[in-house]
Amino acid sequence: MRQAEPIATSCTSRDQELVRKAREYESKNDPDGLTELPRQTATVQDAVKRELYDLQQHDSRMDDYADDADDFRGDGPWRDLASTVAQTAQTSFGLWRKSYESAKSSCANLERGLDHPTIKEILANLSNSAGGRKAIIEQLNKDARSLASTLAGVSEDSGLGSVQQAKALLQSIERGIESLGRTATTDKETRVILEKWPEGIRQLKEAIDDLEDLKVHQHDMDPLPERCLAKEREIQEAIARNGSDTDGIDDLPKLADAIAQPVVAGLDKAKDRMREESDDLQRAKAISASEGPWRDVTAAEQRDADETFKTFEDSFKKTEQACANIVKGKDAPAVKEATERLRRGATDGSSTLERSVDAWVVAARATYITDCDAKRQMWEAECGSDREPSGEDSDVDAQEISRRVEGEMRDRMKPLLERLPELQQQVDVLLAKRETKAQAAPLAAKLKTERQRLERLSESGRWKGSNRPYNQLATSYGKEQHVRMHKDFSCQLPLDPTRPLKFEGAEHLYPDCIIVTDNSCEIIEFKPESKKGRRDAARQLASYRKTVPEYYQKHLDNKSNPDPEYGGSKFLARIVAAGCAGSDGKGSIRFTTPDPGNAYYHMCAQPYECIEPN
Repeated sequence: MRQAEPIATSCTSRDQELVRKAREYESKNDPDGLTELPRQTATVQDAVKRELYDLQQHDSRMDDYADDADDFRGDGPWRDLASTVAQTAQTSFGLWRKSYESAKSSCANLERGLDHPTIKEILANLSNSAGGRKAIIEQLNKDARSLASTLAGVSEDSGLGSVQQAKALLQSIERGIESLGRTATTDKETRVILEKWPEGIRQLKEAIDDLEDLKVHQHDMDPLPERCLAKEREIQEAIARNGSDTDGIDDLPKLADAIAQPVVAGLDKAKDRMREESDDLQRAKAISASEGPWRDVTAAEQRDADETFKTFEDSFKKTEQACANIVKGKDAPAVKEATERLRRGATDGSSTLERSVDAWVVAARATYITDCDAKRQMWEAECGSDREPSGEDSDVDAQEISRRVEGEMRDRMKPLLERLPELQQQVDVLLAKRETKAQAAPLAAKLKTERQRLERLSESGRWKGSNRPYNQLATSYGKEQHVRMHKDFSCQLPLDPTRPLKFEGAEHLYPDCIIVTDNSCEIIEFKPESKKGRRDAARQLASYRKTVPEYYQKHLDNKSNPDPEYGGSKFLARIVAAGCAGSDGKGSIRFTTPDPGNAYYHMCAQPYECIEPN
């Protein structure tokens, strides 16, 4: 159990000491007592209040302990023990409470502070003397000057020491005015202080709290500009690390936005703080007291509030400037410049590679598309002046030339296949990047198509059908003859012999020549002079006799116009006028397929003129 006697003894001793000092000031009529006694009394009062508060908390706990002990119950032999515990607890609590009440009584006067009967009496006696009033007034003016000086140094102080000192001086002035107010005599100077100064104290009490808030946050913004510069360096380093990697086109803006997000949030908070600081500034300057030394106090408070706020404001502006690019995220100049550079590089790289791939593809195709010179040699071997056309059976000399050309083509494929892995690797790099994947996909498709063809044809014995040089000669010659015969027969459709018309609905879709005269509608097919050519012409013409009339019949029945490339409305009208839709123009459209002998051509009928492949 804790006893309160030591505190009671201490209070008695301190009370006696305080009264002794007060009597000394009184016996000497020492005006210093008017300022020193209130200070000393307040110090002792604060200490006593803390001690009494601790005793009060302990008393509450002791009361709880006594109640707990009283709640203890038991039967049989435990009944006597419970009774003993309860009695002991109550006895102990009673001793404590007596000690506690004694301590409170011993400390009562000290707890009253300036209302201590003896101190109050002596202060009143000292105040009633002219010397006492003079000493108080001198101390008040001294404290006021110190207050102005202290306030003038708040903005330069590294901490809150100046603010705390100013508050202490303000309390001293307030106590001095209270002491001065106890005097019985109130001369003019005393009346001015008692009437005017309390308003200055009131104003400054309110203003100094806002000045303290300004001081607390004065340097909050100081480290932020460097932090933003560090963030900008982080972006620059990321750009440098990324180099020419086109993934940076997506990754760098994402990183910039991620870095910007907390900075934007921080700046929003800083703006809120800026508004609060502006409000604090206005309140800190809302002081107008000007009586005597209060003019300097007011000026110092207002001036230092401005200077303290300016420190925050300057750092805020520096922060906004330092963070200006970071908060833009992906739109920051450095990020936009880097991504644009990467896009240009990706485009340039893709374009350069595309040219390389296209050149390789052209070279690859040249290895299996027979050139004009080889075709001419084969034609001359087939159709030279000293030979007769061989009909279906190819001349052996032309076939030998074909086999020789085939071997030369295979020889040219090998270096192209050796170069292919390097091109493929470059394409694969672009395929792996998000930004260039779309551009690289068609390049990869081209390489795949040509690689498969070269790998197949580079092996002897794989040259068949249209791949054989001699057959390419026949195909090329056939295209030339189609163009010539389209003109010779005055074909009306297709409009361009190199752009065939497509008629859906049967096995064969592309008729070579459609002619409508005054009294007939004809479809002609151009084929080489051979049994196979005639058989092919017969099969195709059978399809065209069905599909071509059906196309125009549909438009005639629907009273609609054929598409322009199919002759349009004029061609349909010409079909009707020729009687191909019956005498009344309302019957079924019919086309004939005559078999003029000059619609067949043979290899040696005309001199060979090479048509370069598109």
